[in-house]
Amino acid sequence: MKGIVMRKYFVFFVSIIMVVLISTASWAEEKKRVAVLPFSVHSSEDISYVKGGIWDMLISRLSASGKMDVIDKHKIADALNKRGGKDLTGADVYGLGKKINVDYVVWGSITKIGNSISLDGKLMDVAAYKTPVGVFEQCQGMDEVIPKLSDFSKKINSHILGIVPSFSLPIAGNVPARQPSVSQLPLGLRSEDALKSQEGTFTSIINPEFISGIGPLDRKGFWMSKRLPVKIKGMDIGDVNNDGLNEVVVIENHSVAIYQRRDKEFKLLKRISGNAYDSYLSVDVADINGNGIKEIIITNVTGKNILNSFVLEYKEKKYTKIASRLKWFLRVINPNSMTPLLLGQGKWIDAPYSTPIHKIGWKGGKYRAVKRMEIPQGLSVYGITIDRIGEGRTERVMALDEYDHLCIYKKTDKPLEKIHIVGGSDELIWKSQDVFGGTSNSFDVDSVTGGNADDKEMTYVNVRILTYDINKDGKKEIIIVKNLAPGGRMFDNVKLFTRSEIYNLEWDGLGLVQNWKTKKIQGYVADYQFKDIDNDGENEVVLAIRLSMKRSVVVAYDLNVQ
Repeated sequence: MKGIVMRKYFVFFVSIIMVVLISTASWAEEKKRVAVLPFSVHSSEDISYVKGGIWDMLISRLSASGKMDVIDKHKIADALNKRGGKDLTGADVYGLGKKINVDYVVWGSITKIGNSISLDGKLMDVAAYKTPVGVFEQCQGMDEVIPKLSDFSKKINSHILGIVPSFSLPIAGNVPARQPSVSQLPLGLRSEDALKSQEGTFTSIINPEFISGIGPLDRKGFWMSKRLPVKIKGMDIGDVNNDGLNEVVVIENHSVAIYQRRDKEFKLLKRISGNAYDSYLSVDVADINGNGIKEIIITNVTGKNILNSFVLEYKEKKYTKIASRLKWFLRVINPNSMTPLLLGQGKWIDAPYSTPIHKIGWKGGKYRAVKRMEIPQGLSVYGITIDRIGEGRTERVMALDEYDHLCIYKKTDKPLEKIHIVGGSDELIWKSQDVFGGTSNSFDVDSVTGGNADDKEMTYVNVRILTYDINKDGKKEIIIVKNLAPGGRMFDNVKLFTRSEIYNLEWDGLGLVQNWKTKKIQGYVADYQFKDIDNDGENEVVLAIRLSMKRSVVVAYDLNVQ
């Protein structure tokens, strides 16, 4: 009897061992091979000692989980030495990853300006050869580098292993403020000072301390339309019916609505409906054909895999389609606040927005691509502008990159992979650690490329970047929206924004500094402009704010120099 019991225990013990071994083998097979490249260093000081330390710490922290096989640094150094110390492009990193047979490669740079240190990293999925994921951390002083490096490593872990990190991802980094901000008001305002809705409280809309920060501007007043039972996707302002007064043109999914502000009233003048299969992505108002009447320029993607943009113009007391089947994504910018410039970007085959951007002009009774713009190839026609900023007289390209970081470039038509390289490039002048913009306005990539992928890959139409000399000091500032999401911006195909802020940024010769920003606005800013909505001869900050999927408002602020 005793022998039978012993045999049972033996079988049970062996079974447990086999389960553990099988589980361990299975787990070991799932280990991801990761290569960490040494980060390049940019500083006026000699901080080369940091380079090796950060390299060792990153390898150590990524190895600590036991869930990744991190390649020995000496093997990496040997592979890099064979390249002769050349700067690595994204294609080079991919080739290196394939050569040493890894699943992921981590690389990037360390930048120190004054007491500020930034870790700017990228993570490439070599197996899938996807666009690299950006990973960023900002430190104030060398003492913060080690704890920030731990957060940096956790972010890389979360991307590779597909887990939610145990720390809170920041919604934004730190663009330095020019002056300290004024004290924040409590969240709970008096009932007479707040506009209630099911989605939240509009504290900023009627907050007398609307501007956060001690700057040259103060809020004089505000105006808000009645709640519109629509989902606004885009907005622009201009005289589109030749009556001498500005109208507000908004787009919904497949209709154009033209309003006019008359004192406190927001009157609907005309609604122009499209087809059910249309998906309007952007709207601009500008006189491109030079006949003195501003056109309404719509980017449209249909449900039949067709980029089918069009232009409306007011003729004989009605809005007529003067151009259709335009095969461009369209956006109007105002370089140097002079003649409006219509930009067009054709459809792509591979990566989103990988085609060159052209100036679109009116020639021979048609809209035509008249010249290729000196804009880095790979940038989107959305979330971009060209202007002179600061005291310089040279035009720069300002753009939101695919991770919503604000970048300033020299004018060039080089591809991004030759600009965003390890060690930096002459063409990339500055890049923010903060994120800006942010949009839920999107379309399925396959609706443009004609692909038939099972999984939808969404491409986003980012918000505008505006420039204007608000404080009349002879230097242009950047006015830009930052839409805020409760969980940050972790997921590519899910963009849920519930609050927003407006920033005024100025170039100080080394980077952008914050002149002022608004308090948080409850709601998602779908589009915005700095134009005259009330026809009083002064421009206002005008926001198209989405409260829910079926309700929106248009809000205007008077901002005046003290």
